[in-house]
Amino acid sequence: MKLMINVPKEIAKALDSKTRREILKLLEERGSMTISDIAKELNMSKSTVHHHLQELRKVGLVDVIKEDRETPLPKRYYGLVRRPVRVSEPKLEDASKYVMKVLERGEDLGTSMALVIAAAYRAVLESLGIDASEVLYELGKEVGKRLAELEPGEDVLRKGLEIIAESVEFRQEDDRVVVEIEGCRECSDLPYGPACHLEAGIIAGVLSSLRELTYEVREIECCGEGAHKCVFVAEPATGEEHPRS
Repeated sequence: MKLMINVPKEIAKALDSKTRREILKLLEERGSMTISDIAKELNMSKSTVHHHLQELRKVGLVDVIKEDRETPLPKRYYGLVRRPVRVSEPKLEDASKYVMKVLERGEDLGTSMALVIAAAYRAVLESLGIDASEVLYELGKEVGKRLAELEPGEDVLRKGLEIIAESVEFRQEDDRVVVEIEGCRECSDLPYGPACHLEAGIIAGVLSSLRELTYEVREIECCGEGAHKCVFVAEPATGEEHPRS
C-alpha cells in the first residue's frame, strides 16, 4: 500500500471517528472480515458497522475484498485497500503533558515556541488516533535532501541536528553510520518512543544525497523511552551498491 504524505480532507474527516478508527485497526490486524464478524468483535450492531464501512468505502480506505456465494446468504468480506496513515491509540494526555514540560525547561522563548508548535501538531494527530511516524520520516528525507543541496558536505547534518541537541556524534562502522544525539530537545520529555522519526528521515535524506547511495535509518534508542541518548543507525538499503570511483 502506497504511503500518502498529503491526507485529503475527506479522509481526515472519515478518520475523525473513534468507531471508524477501531474498524480500520481491526481490519489491519485481522485482515478481511464480514460485517457480522466486526460487529461481534467490537460489540456493535450490524447496522452501525455497515454505516461506518460505507463511509470508509466512500473515501477509498475500505472495500469488499471477496464474496462467499456458497452460503445461502452470500458473505461479503471487507478489507483495507488504501492506508494513508497508520491508525493507533490516541495519546492526547501524554502529548499535552509534553507540551507543558517543554515550557518548563527554561529554554529561550524562540526555542520554546518552536518546540511547542511541533509538539502541538503531534498532539493534534495523536488525538485523532493517527500515527504520523511514516509521514514524518518521509518528510524528513525530503528536508535532508534539500539541506544537502543548500550546503554540500556532511557537516550540514551535524549543524542541523545540533540545533535540537546538546551534542551530536557520528561513527562510521563499515557501511553503517551511527548517529548519537545527546539531550534531544524534541523527545526528552516524551513518555514514549522511539519518537524521532523526522530526524531519522533527515539523516537518511542527507546521507543518500551526498553519498549517492540510498540509506535507510532506524532509531534504536530514544530519550522518549528513557535512554540517555537518541541513537540512529543508517545503512544502505538492501541491494544497494557503492558507486564506482
